[in-house]
Amino acid sequence: MTFSAGWRYTFVTNNCSDTHTLTVVYRDGTDVPSRVAPPGALITFPGYGTSGNEVLGVVLCDDGGCA
Repeated sequence: MTFSAGWRYTFVTNNCSDTHTLTVVYRDGTDVPSRVAPPGALITFPGYGTSGNEVLGVVLCDDGGCA
């Protein structure tokens, strides 16, 4: 997985050969729903906003651990 975070959007690319369920982790704990990403998919999540938040990374939820 690779990601690119901006203030408005965070783009996550599944560059794996398998489908994964994933979500983005934010410094302030913002909770966003997980999304299914087939191989090669570009998935869009909210960005870090204008209030100093930060996107820390991408978490795989394949084991059912994410909402």
